Amino acid sequence: MPVLTEKAAASNIRNGKINSLYLLYGHDTGSIESFAKRLVNKLIPKEAHDLNLHRFVGKDLDLMRIYDSVQAYPMFCDRTVIVINDIYLNEFKKSDLDFFKSILSDLSDTVTVIIYITGIDIYRNKTALNKEWAGFSKFCEKIGTVVEFKLKTASELSSMIISKLAKVGITINAKNASYLAEISLFSLPVINNEISKLVFYKQNGEITKDDIDLLCVPRYEVDSFKLASEIVSKNAGGAYAILKELCRKPEDYISALSSVNSAFVDLYRAKLAREAGATENDLINDFSYPANLRFRAKNAYSLCKKHSLSDIRRCLSALAQADFDLKSKRTSADIIFQKSIAKITGMNENA
Repeated sequence: MPVLTEKAAASNIRNGKINSLYLLYGHDTGSIESFAKRLVNKLIPKEAHDLNLHRFVGKDLDLMRIYDSVQAYPMFCDRTVIVINDIYLNEFKKSDLDFFKSILSDLSDTVTVIIYITGIDIYRNKTALNKEWAGFSKFCEKIGTVVEFKLKTASELSSMIISKLAKVGITINAKNASYLAEISLFSLPVINNEISKLVFYKQNGEITKDDIDLLCVPRYEVDSFKLASEIVSKNAGGAYAILKELCRKPEDYISALSSVNSAFVDLYRAKLAREAGATENDLINDFSYPANLRFRAKNAYSLCKKHSLSDIRRCLSALAQADFDLKSKRTSADIIFQKSIAKITGMNENA
């Protein structure tokens, strides 16, 4: 069976076409987690989870325990479900990988294994899987269902927001729905969190832009992250364009510098986490990111792979110097910040 889209896989499941093996991967990790959760609840009732649902994390994968779970007969329901999050294929010995494949190749009709990838990078570029995962995906295609979750477009997210709100009797126009998606950085988990807040606040009627600005992820946080992204990418033009929008008054530069520093701290943490083999979820848990700020960790984890640790350190060093100058010199904050951006992006190496 070819690799399916989320929509096609969901349609098959609704029509009762259930497979014994599912591999879920892609750049839209929020949708992957949501789909895996819905699939589990579709296959076994919540009251039967304790006896029939077995969860494993790939970092410490115990193949014998997986084998035992696969052999277990379902209790008080029709199916046993084994969920495995993030498998480190590159760390498998050939004998272990062969054993794992043999387990997956011999699943009974009363067992479903769900493998979903959310915290590790399995791509060699933006669209193609790396060698290990390309081979494993082909193997899973032959015996089960493989689903790739691509990032949704702004239009798709806007339609989704409108639909979700309509189900609870609340309206929002397409322009404001697109605005909500944009300030949430097109992250589905963040969007769902913001929708929950808006529904609790509004309860009925139409959601306006003022409602979004009042309750949702501050635009300041979003623009500060975009500014950090442009700076580390050495895109001076993009950086100054965002800075102009972000700072309307001289005193705004002080807050902007602080926010960009925070964004670079997120990038630095994320880069160190990636190099240590830690997942996105590890980063969130280790540094206790609250629910409304987890988008910062997720975006930093995604962005940092494009940049070297030395580049991020260089940016942090320059911004630390800017912060020091701001507190020790009489030079205005806007000049200090703009000179720092010029220095980092290479527009003025002597700045």
